[in-house]
This record gives sequence, structure tokens and C-alpha cells, in this order.
Amino acid sequence: AIRRDLERAKAEAEARNAELVAATARIEHTSLHDALTRLPNRRYLDRFLGERAAAAGDEAGIALLHIDLDRFKQINDTLGHAAGDAMLVHAAEILRTNVRDDDFVARIGGDEFVVVSSLRNGRRDLTRLATRIIDQMREPMPYMGHECRCGVSVGIAYQRGAQVDDKRLLVDADIALYRAKRRGRNRYEFFTEALQAEIVSTKQ
Repeated sequence: AIRRDLERAKAEAEARNAELVAATARIEHTSLHDALTRLPNRRYLDRFLGERAAAAGDEAGIALLHIDLDRFKQINDTLGHAAGDAMLVHAAEILRTNVRDDDFVARIGGDEFVVVSSLRNGRRDLTRLATRIIDQMREPMPYMGHECRCGVSVGIAYQRGAQVDDKRLLVDADIALYRAKRRGRNRYEFFTEALQAEIVSTKQ
């Protein structure tokens, strides 16, 4: 009887421990993902980039695409937040279906997304990816009898070699995105040193 009681107590303790592990995993997943699009969030992106930089990863280098929806506020203002949410889910799906299996896609807030990709195939590959995303986001999204149109601007930065400065990569992609928006939106721009100098000069 004592042995049965001990075995039952052990089984109950193991079951409680398994529930605790599962609950912890759920909380961790929730804290690292965006509830609406189910993509990784900014916190997860920062962790991913930090780990990748520390691991001295892919010798080919790393690229970051900073993607911002154009005219998103107009959809929210005219059709409501449910339409805006539908557009964000639509954008997330376009990104998911266009990246490679080992690329990392995140929603980092509002109508902003990031794709982190290996630089294995160089600029040409990044150009093709950005072009596909822009072309597909140009297509209207049906919503409650309306055709919602919402383009994207894309800023692209990359670093060659195994050592990656993840903070610099984010800033550079942001500068390139700023240029894409200034040049009329619905387009992509690559970061260059000349572009950075021009923007610093303009701000001064």
C-alpha cells in the first residue's frame, strides 16, 4: 500500500512537472511572438540577431530587409482596424511564402516587418525577393466587398563575412527604408555609405 501511494505521488508530481514545463513553454512562445500574425516579434528579432552575431555565423554574410506598409493608416482610418488587421495578416502571409526556409521573418511593431536572410546568393537574390514582395503587395486584397490596396517600401542592408554588427545592420536598413519612402514609396533601396552621408548632411 505504501509503495502504491509512493508510486501514485510520484506519477502526480511528474504530471504536475510536465504541466509546468508546457505552461512555461507557452508563456515563452507568447512573449516572443506577435499575437495577430503569429510571426516572431521585436524581442525575438533582437535575440535572434544577437545570437547570430555571437555565433559568427554564415561566412557569406547576412542581409536585413526592413519592410513598411504604404498607406496603411488610410485603410485603418477609412475601413476600420479590423481591415487594418486583415492587411497585416495578408502582408505576413506574403512574406512567409516568399522567403526561404532558413530566413527569419518578424513583425516588429505597427505596420513594420523585418526579413533576415543569408547573403549566399548576393544582391541579385535580395533584389528578386524585394521585387516579389512589392509586386504581390501591389495586388488588391478583397475585404468585405472592398478592394484594399497597400504597397510596401523596403530598405535593404547587408554585411559580408562572419562577424555581424546587428545594431548597425538595423540602423542601415532603416536609413535605406527612409530613402525608399522619400523617393515615392512602393520600391526598394539598398543602404550605401553615400546614402548615410547624404542623410546625415540633410539632418544637420
